[in-house]
Amino acid sequence: MSSSPSETVAVLGGGIAGLSAAWYLRKQGRHPAVFEASERFGGKMISRELEGCLLEGGPDSLLTEKPWALELCRELGLEHELLPSNDHQRSFSILHHGRLHPFPAGCKLFIPQKVTPILTTPLLTPLGKLRMLMEPFLRHTPPEGDESLADFTRRHFGQQALDRLAGPLLGGIYGGDPEDMSMSATFPRLQTLERKHGSLVQGMSSMMREARARHKAGNAPALFTSLKSGMRALPDALAAQLEPTLRPKTPVHRLEKNGDTWSVNGEAFDRVVIALPARNAAPLFETLDPECTRLLKEQSSSSSATLSLVFDREHIECPPKGFGFMASHPLRTALVGCTWTGNKFDHREAPDRFVCRAFIGGPHAAEAIQSGTDEEVVAPAFQALRDICPFLPDTPRAQWLQRWPNGNPGYRLGHLDWVARLEQRATTLGGLHFCGSGYRGVSVSDCVKQARDLADGLEKRKAPPA
Repeated sequence: MSSSPSETVAVLGGGIAGLSAAWYLRKQGRHPAVFEASERFGGKMISRELEGCLLEGGPDSLLTEKPWALELCRELGLEHELLPSNDHQRSFSILHHGRLHPFPAGCKLFIPQKVTPILTTPLLTPLGKLRMLMEPFLRHTPPEGDESLADFTRRHFGQQALDRLAGPLLGGIYGGDPEDMSMSATFPRLQTLERKHGSLVQGMSSMMREARARHKAGNAPALFTSLKSGMRALPDALAAQLEPTLRPKTPVHRLEKNGDTWSVNGEAFDRVVIALPARNAAPLFETLDPECTRLLKEQSSSSSATLSLVFDREHIECPPKGFGFMASHPLRTALVGCTWTGNKFDHREAPDRFVCRAFIGGPHAAEAIQSGTDEEVVAPAFQALRDICPFLPDTPRAQWLQRWPNGNPGYRLGHLDWVARLEQRATTLGGLHFCGSGYRGVSVSDCVKQARDLADGLEKRKAPPA
């Protein structure tokens, strides 16, 4: 199917992927319409003010080294909103056997660049330390095909590094099980380092030298960037620009294809962009393409929640340092980790308040997040938090629980093959595209990049003039 700038495009889903897709398509002169079942646009990007503090229910920042969302912010006139993280306080801890231990200094991700912090960390046994430090001297042979995050880490650094360093750090990003998490779909850059250098330690050392050179030249940005008005400012800005194209409270019940024309709830469009979670999109294809439905249903998901807690600062006797902590694997409670909000970013707390944001998930919390009461979700997580951090008062001044049932798409082994099969079905149907966190990256920037790539691909394929 050829592409024309005058095309009409139905975008199903009003999260950041759908809004970004509509933005880039409209810039090309196409005519998008964004269908959103709820009355709010922005998906997981939801911010709230409480007790003079700015809280986030979903992502709290953008990873600066992924530039696509930052570029979109600048396009939308949000440059004045960009807020770098307080990297002078950038450290975090690992919760292991009920105690917080500083993450070994000198590591990039979980890859050691200094010997002494590994030798002195209480997180690893003597054998675990030796296994990590042997990495540059061992031969690493990747298997044929895809590999799990767990197997990749074990090959290089051993089981303890997986459970106590890599699993909490990398697995927490996707909310998945490292034993079934596709390395090629989640952290391909580490595989590239392995192919190029063999040793991850040596490969990361080369990257760190380049980073130090940028830092010396004054070109090293902060690790994270947020928005002063909250992360909601990005989808809000998109929605304001796209307002005539937005259709809130308009769930899609019927999707049909007649020749080259798509029908969405009986309305004709030239193309359709699916920016919905895979399992939400599956029922739309039951009659049209059962194989597409089957593929969409294959994707797994996990549940999580954020619990923002606001305390009176005068009751915090010893405020913690660093950005927060993550729990080692396997998880022993519903508490996955915690961020000390005011340490990570300025302009988040009122002067007399202290905010922490707890992450709830894993097997101990799945059922409660899905169907339990708020108390059933909050109580065990808060108790676990206070057991670790007794400096926190036993009652917060205010709190906000934001649940995300089945909100984390599973990037299981073979994920990229699954995406390729899905895209083949889309090509066969013609004029159909998939875009969003379930497909080629879960971060805000990944979703923006997918949307931009989709629009760019259509621009390259547009029909020649008559």
